[in-house]
Amino acid sequence: MKKLLVLIIVVFVSNAIWGQYLGASPIDAANVTKWSPKFKMEYFGVYHFGDSEGESTLVLFNTGNEIIAQIKSGLWDVDAKTAERICVYKNLTNVTIDKNGRFQSDKYQGEFVIYTNNGKRIKCLKIYDSWSNLSEKEEEYELGRRVNSKISEEFYGEYANASFENLIPENLEKMSSKALQIMRNEIFARYGYQFIEGGEMDTYFRQQDWYRPQHSDVTKFLTSLEKRNIKLIKEIEGRR
Repeated sequence: MKKLLVLIIVVFVSNAIWGQYLGASPIDAANVTKWSPKFKMEYFGVYHFGDSEGESTLVLFNTGNEIIAQIKSGLWDVDAKTAERICVYKNLTNVTIDKNGRFQSDKYQGEFVIYTNNGKRIKCLKIYDSWSNLSEKEEEYELGRRVNSKISEEFYGEYANASFENLIPENLEKMSSKALQIMRNEIFARYGYQFIEGGEMDTYFRQQDWYRPQHSDVTKFLTSLEKRNIKLIKEIEGRR
């Protein structure tokens, strides 16, 4: 029994030293293998990293001419009357995925892998020196488990597609001025933008069960896709 206990401790410490994690739990690197899907689009989806206060998600999708990669994390506001998690977002730039499943961006690198645990194959994104700060050396990494392959389910609102699709001018031309206004402001509302209290948009979005006003400025959270869509909507609105 004592030998078994010592063995378990040694394995745990060994993994901890090398910094190989799934979420915040040390793993055995021998159970990590290459993920080689038939189509590269199978890599896109939502990946969960970390655990508890340190958890985050990476939303990864292709717009047709660029790859959008956005990290969503947060901190608990203990000074609020009721504890509230304040969400923050960070966009990765110059994201590429090559034919061998290597993930590259200006700040983070990694690859897509399969982690086998108790016979179950888990699709993951391996990130070296991840934003969770669990790894400190080049050979260390963190695995993010893919929790959803449907990007559309990650965005709320009547016009959620404005955050994950290139909008088409012809379709926008058919929409009413009111609908365009809501579509444009909904992009900001998804990030928790605080509208003018008592104003039209404030009143509208406070009626939506997904809306959480948390930030006075969300400009830095916007993806390049959302910025283009906002510009296009404004152009259509300006011609009314």
